[in-house]
Amino acid sequence: VLRVERALERCVKQQPPQKVYDSVVSFAFNVGTGNACSSTLVKLLNQRRWADACRQLPRWVYVKGVFNQGLDNRRAREMAWCLKGAGL
Repeated sequence: VLRVERALERCVKQQPPQKVYDSVVSFAFNVGTGNACSSTLVKLLNQRRWADACRQLPRWVYVKGVFNQGLDNRRAREMAWCLKGAGL
């Protein structure tokens, strides 16, 4: 997890609320920091658009173009936690 956090420090230039940050670390750990850092989600974080960034999480539920229920479940949990941090 520490390696993921350090990699995210290079691309997330804003300090998100803790629950948003926790969700993003979980997401990046799962999809890889390269994918996370090049995502719209991180672009929105850097614009301090916390809720909009959180709402990007459900887009990441496919493996090689095929819907994955396990990822859908994970992203739903991450998004719920993230939105709490965004004040929603």
